[in-house]
Amino acid sequence: MLSPYVDRIVIANPKQVHMIAHTKVKTDTIDATVLAKLYASGFLPEVWVPEGRSGVRRSHLAMANSAEK
Repeated sequence: MLSPYVDRIVIANPKQVHMIAHTKVKTDTIDATVLAKLYASGFLPEVWVPEGRSGVRRSHLAMANSAEK
């Protein structure tokens, strides 16, 4: 859904982004600002996401596997 509006989508590894979880004041705006600063400085731990048809296939397989359980 976001792809038409941005150049690149980055997904952060939540297990490696500790500082957001430990802040005393939690708002979406503050969290987004911290993530943006980490990304801009090159310190945002990214998760690899398959693109194109490969991503669609993986998504379909994941849904099929969860439906079987």
